[in-house]
Amino acid sequence: MNIIVCIKQVLAGDQVKINPHTLSLMRSAECSIINPFDLFALNIAGRLKKQYSGSITAVTMGPKISEEALWEALAIGADRAILLSDPRFATSDTLATSYVLGMGIRKIGKFDLILCGMRTTDSDTAQVGPQLAEELDIPHVTNVEKLEKKKNLFITERLSDGFREILEVSAPALFTISSKAATRLPNLIEIQEAHTQHSIECWNLEELDADPTKVGSAGSRTWVEELIPITREKSCDFIEGEPRQQAKSLFSKLFEKNLLS
Repeated sequence: MNIIVCIKQVLAGDQVKINPHTLSLMRSAECSIINPFDLFALNIAGRLKKQYSGSITAVTMGPKISEEALWEALAIGADRAILLSDPRFATSDTLATSYVLGMGIRKIGKFDLILCGMRTTDSDTAQVGPQLAEELDIPHVTNVEKLEKKKNLFITERLSDGFREILEVSAPALFTISSKAATRLPNLIEIQEAHTQHSIECWNLEELDADPTKVGSAGSRTWVEELIPITREKSCDFIEGEPRQQAKSLFSKLFEKNLLS
């Protein structure tokens, strides 16, 4: 079974900074991590590889520092790692990103399965997985918790609107993996082996034979117009009196602020 796992390097939650001029994220290697939701997809891929044999190819789009996420994917169990990197890919929205990933997957060639994290911790749109499936014209299922293979069908299980669904999907297909699936981080030995036994391939726009009008800001249909910082004001009121009177005063204040009905 040939499995492709799409991953992304994201900024750690407390390290997010915005460039005030470009309104884009300011990325740095020391503040970046592999998207936590992609770890669930990598784990499922590893289990399927062990159960049915095959190979895992990890793919990401981003600047050179995104290689760190690919090294981690190799340490977890990926057999091949590909970085789609070109300055012209910068500022791509989810649509342009899906196009670039799609061109990369077409260059890779035959595959049975594409796995993605359910969403990312930075943009949190959950759009790239379904958009990539549309780009490649293959079926997809989101929020998958369990996944098995039966001949040329994938049996998926997920929770949707309070109902547990079991769906049969023909290969090739794309699934986004729920955060309820199991996950793990690589140990130091696995990280060392990844660096000594593997290398990372890097493909730019020309090597992908991609259309420059479909990548970066030119290929994006959404963009950031303005960022408005949210200021929070805090105040503390001390309520005097006996406990019963304090409770009555507190109730009145909460009622006045529409915090109680």
